[in-house]
Amino acid sequence: MGKRGETPPTWASAIGRAAFGAAIFFILLILIFQRPLAASLLLALLMLLLYIPLGHAIDNFMYRRKQRAKQREHEQRKARQ
Repeated sequence: MGKRGETPPTWASAIGRAAFGAAIFFILLILIFQRPLAASLLLALLMLLLYIPLGHAIDNFMYRRKQRAKQREHEQRKARQ
């Protein structure tokens, strides 16, 4: 597996990270904040729906930023030759 930001983002990776984040959020709601199970589950599902596109957008931003940096570096190397 390559370094983060070197491969295009995928929805599958965004879903995996969102599921992990929502699960942690759910556990915190139950154990630390002692919220009811149904309410905690609903909030965790809402967070999952928020985390998925947000995570993909952040990955996409980082990927494009890395690609632009590579392009600038390539152009600078080419200009020096």
